[in-house]
Amino acid sequence: MRVIGPERRFSQVEVEVNDAGNFDDVVLRSSTGEPDILAQVKWATNPADLVNEGYLTATSGRSKSLLQKMYDSYVKLSGSGATPVLRLITNRALDHADPLLGHVDGRTDLLMPYAGQAELTSAAGRAVDRWADHVGASRLELLAMLEHLQFVTGRTVSAEEDHVRTLMVAAGLDGSASSLQHGLNTVASWVTGGRRIIPEEDIRSTVESLHPTPPSAILLVQAIDADPHAEDATIALNWVDLFDGDNAQVRVQPRCASDWARMEQEIMDAAAALERDGWRSTLIGGAMRQATFFRVGAALPRVRGHTLRYLQGGKLWSTDARKAAIPAPQLRRQQLDFGNDLAVAIGVAVDPTSAVIAYLKDNSVRASRLLTIQPGGGSDDQSIAGAGQAVAYAEAIRNLVREELDELPSTERIHLFMAGPGGLALLLGHRWNRTRVTTVYEHLGGHRGYTTAFEVDS
Repeated sequence: MRVIGPERRFSQVEVEVNDAGNFDDVVLRSSTGEPDILAQVKWATNPADLVNEGYLTATSGRSKSLLQKMYDSYVKLSGSGATPVLRLITNRALDHADPLLGHVDGRTDLLMPYAGQAELTSAAGRAVDRWADHVGASRLELLAMLEHLQFVTGRTVSAEEDHVRTLMVAAGLDGSASSLQHGLNTVASWVTGGRRIIPEEDIRSTVESLHPTPPSAILLVQAIDADPHAEDATIALNWVDLFDGDNAQVRVQPRCASDWARMEQEIMDAAAALERDGWRSTLIGGAMRQATFFRVGAALPRVRGHTLRYLQGGKLWSTDARKAAIPAPQLRRQQLDFGNDLAVAIGVAVDPTSAVIAYLKDNSVRASRLLTIQPGGGSDDQSIAGAGQAVAYAEAIRNLVREELDELPSTERIHLFMAGPGGLALLLGHRWNRTRVTTVYEHLGGHRGYTTAFEVDS
């Protein structure tokens, strides 16, 4: 998929080829002048075993250790011209207690610059010297290899399948489970049949029957967690460093409130770049929360001819999916008389009414009325069955808000609160036109209320 994807950075894929040293399992040949990518794949039947110094330096009989094999391959490959990107790919996780491998950069998968900056007498510095002695190199020679060696760890079958399906959709293919299995069977037949080099034209001829749609750009929004495949995106945004917390679950709002404006501007810049490059179909990916999903959808709206796609729970939701029949949404109104604005609570997964009212009162939000909209069968985390129902709910919610505004002609602003799947927030933002200027709120989790996030012009 990376060979035939919309970015077209590679001309062919090679499997277990000669002259690639220990990095011969999977080779991607660049078509852009950038370095080739050569990968060694290690699969552990017990993924609880970790990638640490012991794992890399272990030997059996007269065979060399994995670290020695990788260093020998680096020397061979770098001596023949430009050094490629070297990758160790494994389902083992990094040992975070290891003085060196516990510090692999989460964005680049490299040990540099950490290893190069380690004090000689520190635990990490002594580990660098041990590695160099183990492979028979100087410290500087070992560090030169680490400039090119990526540790791609913790891979799971399900995550890899989701990644491939994302690339299939971006390439204009059917991203269903059956199509994925067809692809896996095809590649397996190539390998067992002895094929080692597969050029782009052969891949394209194989997948011709799976081209139901035009290709899509990939917009990756890494709001609360980094994505291991950011390099595959047409545009990749990364805001993880703006948040406190060491995992996505606790990253809710940026440390500085002004960073919401920075994130909004980056979304708008990305949308403008996609339009400028002629993209009208975009696959959205990345870890983000409700308000960000909505803002992304609003930046690439339906009224400007955009089609958005998103893998929600492993199923493809598309803004152009045929609408499915849904029960009429439930509608409740509560008069607040704090001002002239309209507050809207979308309660798809849970009913947020009481939490929203408490926030509006505590923060003196100038809302005259709270409109709560729920699915016809009540709030439930499985209340939307698929893309068709999601499109129908997004359109129904927007239309109900428009009708409410007709009764409140003096309303100048909407305060929007959402509780539901990210894909619905994306689709709702995509259709949020002819309403009012909208302040979008993010829930802080637990009983901590909300915070203002983005402002969207209708």
